[in-house]
Amino acid sequence: MIRPAGFFSELSPGWGLTETGSIKDAVRPQGEPDENRILEYVRSGTGIWSEMSAGPDVLDPDGPDMPGIGSLYTDGTWIWREDLRYYVATYHVTLPHEFVEHIRAMDYEAPTVPESRLIDIARHDLGLNV
Repeated sequence: MIRPAGFFSELSPGWGLTETGSIKDAVRPQGEPDENRILEYVRSGTGIWSEMSAGPDVLDPDGPDMPGIGSLYTDGTWIWREDLRYYVATYHVTLPHEFVEHIRAMDYEAPTVPESRLIDIARHDLGLNV
């Protein structure tokens, strides 16, 4: 079973994955000491679903529209949305502790996920007919 990171209740679509509460409660004044390396990991995940839609910054009505917000990335163990890196970089949102520890244990290098695992996630975790 894939583990979701950053599927906050204000973000749509949630893909039916477990929400991690309100993004408003996850905002912090500063990020992890290794936040830039964590962001690189998130940025280098394997794409599993791509959306062309754009959406607003849910924390700032005057913020930018972001393309592909519902696009999904994975490392084969965890799954996250395209816009997660924006919220981490801009608002230092809290990520699940287990996800951060996983990233550190992987030495900040996201693995390439084999196609067979991507298909398994799409079918069993996202309910897609692929």
